[in-house]
Amino acid sequence: MMCGFHFCRLGEMPRLLRRAALCRLVLLLLLLPGAITLPGVAAEAETADAPAPQSLGESFRARRVTRASANAGDSVLTSIMTDFYDVALVIATVFLLVMLGASVSLRRKVNEQTARIREQLKREAALEDQYRSLFENAHDVIYTHDISGRLTTLNQAGEHALGVKRAQALAANLRDFVVPEQHADFERWLTSQSLGGSASGFELRIQSRSGRKTILEVSARRIQRADGTPEIEGIARDITERKQAEEALRQSEERFSSAFRLSPLPIAISTLGEGRYLSVNESFLKLFGFTREEVVGHTALELGVFADPEERGRINQLIRDQRSVCGHECKFKTKTGALRTTLLFIEVIDLGPESCTLTVAHDITDRLHLESQLRHALKMEAVGRLAAGVAHDFNNILTVIQGNAEMALARKVIPPEFSRPLEQIADAAQRAASLTKQLLTFSRQGRMQTTPVDLNILTNNSAKMLRHLLTDDIVLKVHYTPNLPAIHADPTMMEQVIMNLVINARDAMPRGGQVNVNTSVLQIDDAHVKLHPESRPGEFVCWSVTDNGCGMDAATLSRIFEPFFTTKEPGKGTGLGLATVYGVAKQHQGWIEVTSEVGKGTTFFIFLPCDRAVVSPQRKQSPRSIRRGQETILVVEDEVPVGELVRGILEENGYRVLKATSGLQALQVWNEHGADIDLVLTDMKMGKGMSGPELVENLCALRPDLKVVFTSAYAPEAQGCKLALRDGFNFLPKPYSPPKLVQTVRARLEETDVLACSTPPSPPPTPTPSPSPKPVATAPSLPTPAPATPAPAKPTTTRRFKDESRLVAA
Repeated sequence: MMCGFHFCRLGEMPRLLRRAALCRLVLLLLLLPGAITLPGVAAEAETADAPAPQSLGESFRARRVTRASANAGDSVLTSIMTDFYDVALVIATVFLLVMLGASVSLRRKVNEQTARIREQLKREAALEDQYRSLFENAHDVIYTHDISGRLTTLNQAGEHALGVKRAQALAANLRDFVVPEQHADFERWLTSQSLGGSASGFELRIQSRSGRKTILEVSARRIQRADGTPEIEGIARDITERKQAEEALRQSEERFSSAFRLSPLPIAISTLGEGRYLSVNESFLKLFGFTREEVVGHTALELGVFADPEERGRINQLIRDQRSVCGHECKFKTKTGALRTTLLFIEVIDLGPESCTLTVAHDITDRLHLESQLRHALKMEAVGRLAAGVAHDFNNILTVIQGNAEMALARKVIPPEFSRPLEQIADAAQRAASLTKQLLTFSRQGRMQTTPVDLNILTNNSAKMLRHLLTDDIVLKVHYTPNLPAIHADPTMMEQVIMNLVINARDAMPRGGQVNVNTSVLQIDDAHVKLHPESRPGEFVCWSVTDNGCGMDAATLSRIFEPFFTTKEPGKGTGLGLATVYGVAKQHQGWIEVTSEVGKGTTFFIFLPCDRAVVSPQRKQSPRSIRRGQETILVVEDEVPVGELVRGILEENGYRVLKATSGLQALQVWNEHGADIDLVLTDMKMGKGMSGPELVENLCALRPDLKVVFTSAYAPEAQGCKLALRDGFNFLPKPYSPPKLVQTVRARLEETDVLACSTPPSPPPTPTPSPSPKPVATAPSLPTPAPATPAPAKPTTTRRFKDESRLVAA
């Protein structure tokens, strides 16, 4: 507010007027003597009867003449008064002229000053209006209040901030609008202002009548009213939005800082020009193995983290061209020299006056490794399905070849010159059947007869045969772990596994060497599972075969379990040995791990689930004798040659045979001869809309005591069969020989149990690791070979896998 409109300047007007009045007074005093003496002079002139002077000079001369002609008796006083009059008249005249000029000048100054004052008053009035407009229309709150806090003036912005009309606000106290939690601070601030202090930047939090909270930044000072009463005037700016923006910025910075520190992804901030690291998070340090002091202030090239030094230049070019990098794959080298593959995400940011880069690295090394293993597993699965399909069709062909050859040899009516070729045909069919069995084993669709197996006993029983498979320049050493838990396994398949692995080791050592076969108990932990996804935590029996032969490179190692893949010369290997081992391990809920180095040898680790509660294996029952029969048998086989062969074999043994090539045709035959049929021999997998199990289900609904024998080139489990089937009783795997066919049919006819139409018994529980003593040693990457012993030897400790980075999962 303006103070007094500057009325002090109007004091100059009385001063100038007083000065003009004084001049008039002095002039009057000077003219007063002349006014008194002029009548005397006039009388004197009249007395002398002299004419009136025409001018002032003539008057003086006349008076002198008069005085000269006067009597000598005129008094001296009259002469003196006459001279004074003359002088006073002259002085008064001169002074009058001066005072008249001064009066005119003063009047002119008075008029000018009056005009200036009036102009000043107009300007001040305009300023007053402008101030009032600014006061009312200002966005900031402008106010005054007394030292107690009662508001005395307030603008429109203040009304909006307080949420009340001006009349209501001027009747209230400012503290009524202060939020409760700031009352103490407001009282201290008000006391300070009352004592004459001034403050700027004080943050006052107020709450309007409507409940809206506002943050004001107050600048205030103490002033004096016209009546001398102290008052406080101030300007308050609404900084609520600024505070909210600052809080949002603070929270954003805090979130970024937290995300930067706690992110599992490596993050770094570096200068754009030189690429010097300004800050890195813990994940960055963990990935590369450096300390913070070793990284901050250095460049990536100085640290040597690029596997390819030229990669830095390519990344810089991308930043210059695009100002960002998204998903660029790059290989880095850690402090220990290990290679890691990452996806880089880089963005240019401004931090103060300098441009920087924010780099986020996504380590995909493990993902690429898992993807490679997944692709390998999918490839093996696809090859397995292909192998199973080939084996199924091949088994039907082999059944016809082997069966007819053996039937021809059994009749003994053919010429002698044809006996030898028929025997060779039968032997070739037998070898081919062995190959198809390996294919089915690899594809995990072969028939498996599990029983509790002690690998120590099985290895010891196989040692003599294994030594015969090796040449004289190869030494076989076997190391047994005592108290080895039993496993649920097919003994024949386990023998095939150890035989294939030993033969593979023999072929890898053409110049001789040493083969070590070890059994052990290993505790697999989570760290091992991360490196080998096919594994799982728990206690497992490990069967390992180690050689010191030629070893394998990475390319060969990635294909060793593929069927028909071999590095041997043509004609010296089928390529099914390791594929069979792989399939057997998978069928037994285990897995294989391999480590190999060119020129140093190879180790195969077979991990199999164990059960310490399992006791000794069961004894095999001796086969029964075979005799002829006269019963009626319904043969259902979609392969016509196989059906003809079965019909011929059974009819030669006295049976009456009814033949059908599909399930629907079998139902028709049943409708005609169902009362006479004693047994149904059916293939499990058939086309034309009905499988063997579905056919049997329909027939058992008509006759629950029906006896059935299933045949298939697949294992029943692989086809999802829920019937209780046993080899040699109600299941006949293909290919089969004529005696095996007749023996199975006879055994089934003589049995009183009806298994084909009943639900299966509960399968044996899946082996689960049982609690084991805490291991006292950790297994290394390669078990150390031990001296050969024909029997269980020196005890060894149970070992645990923790870090086996050199093992390669199959």
